[in-house]
Amino acid sequence: SLAPALSSDFGSGDEAALARFRLERASNFFAVTSQEDYEILLRSAAEAGRVLVVDYYAPWCRACQKLLSQLHKVALEDRFRDVFFASVNFEQNRELCKQKEIKKLPTLEIYQGEDLKQQWSGSSKKRLIERLEQEMGIEGEGGDSEEEKVAEASQRTA
Repeated sequence: SLAPALSSDFGSGDEAALARFRLERASNFFAVTSQEDYEILLRSAAEAGRVLVVDYYAPWCRACQKLLSQLHKVALEDRFRDVFFASVNFEQNRELCKQKEIKKLPTLEIYQGEDLKQQWSGSSKKRLIERLEQEMGIEGEGGDSEEEKVAEASQRTA
């Protein structure tokens, strides 16, 4: 049962709502289906002191589907078990995506509390993990060579 985990992390008002859109596979992964879901999740993550990763995707987008599959696996990793992950289907949430100014898919956001810290487009799992580790203040496990780091740095400035 997910009830004990929920009651220890959240105020009672949002527990039932969170349980409604929490995905069974991973207790820290949520499928956002409305503006209300989004607001509840953002508020709950902030109250619980959790980092929140939001993935905006579309069912017809192959890069989105690949990233979403990888995101589910990342959510299960021990080092990210305290992070909340959410997926937002563009087709079901056009108004929310418009408000958030989502112009490309997939787009990812990382929140600390209710503050948007990072937003970017692209399907790179490596970039997601690097940015997530940066927000969490943990050192990456990736043994990138200096050439890879220089190449990535030049891509960022381009």
